[in-house]
Amino acid sequence: METFIVYLDDKQYALQQIVPILPAKGSKNGAANWILIGCPPRLNRHTGRWLTHAAQKKWRQEWTLEATDELLNMLRDLGNTVSVQTVQGPLLEFTKQVKAEVGIARVVDARRPKLSVNLPPVTSDQPQEKPNNWTLPGVVLAMSAVIVMASE
Repeated sequence: METFIVYLDDKQYALQQIVPILPAKGSKNGAANWILIGCPPRLNRHTGRWLTHAAQKKWRQEWTLEATDELLNMLRDLGNTVSVQTVQGPLLEFTKQVKAEVGIARVVDARRPKLSVNLPPVTSDQPQEKPNNWTLPGVVLAMSAVIVMASE
């Protein structure tokens, strides 16, 4: 049975990434073991200051369940075994821990890329993009040029 470890932080983006991997209906590929790992957003310092660690952990787990429910149901309907976890700690270490538990597995990074933010790698051999520090200033410059042209 093939095992997939999927990191996700956005429900719709993860669905767009996972659906092409799934076997077509009616194919004779066996069921797979899917481990969905939610990467909830960080709480800002104002919110994190007033919540206990237990409340923060509960919120992170609820966020993960909400973000994975649609994908979880779709995978189970296809006859796969699915488990859901919430990431804890650095992603590289968490991936090593999960791989040690399940053995050989494919790791799928289905996290949505963010503008001018480099996401931490999930595995040590994952290619890391070089930071492009000119993305945001370039967008601001282009928008101001459009505004100047529109005002004239």
